[in-house]
Amino acid sequence: MTLNIRNPEADQLARIDDTSITDAVIVALREAIRARVGAEAPGEAIHDRPENETPGETAKRLLAKHGLSFQPGRQPVPQSVYHDMDHDLIGEN
Repeated sequence: MTLNIRNPEADQLARIDDTSITDAVIVALREAIRARVGAEAPGEAIHDRPENETPGETAKRLLAKHGLSFQPGRQPVPQSVYHDMDHDLIGEN
């Protein structure tokens, strides 16, 4: 997933302790989920989840939990699509 953060405050906060924007977003998401969900999600304690599980591994694990999987041979969305969508949202052509 591509995430483009255009906020100087976000950049400044992430750089306080030499954290990358990516790592800062991951930590913030984990903390937000823990705050919303509490100690446990249905059938799974948050602290039991692998700490260094990649986003792709998480997606595969969650899909498998529901009897689903990624399509074999799937390709990522080209960067140009995200660029076009970004400009569509701000009214540029």
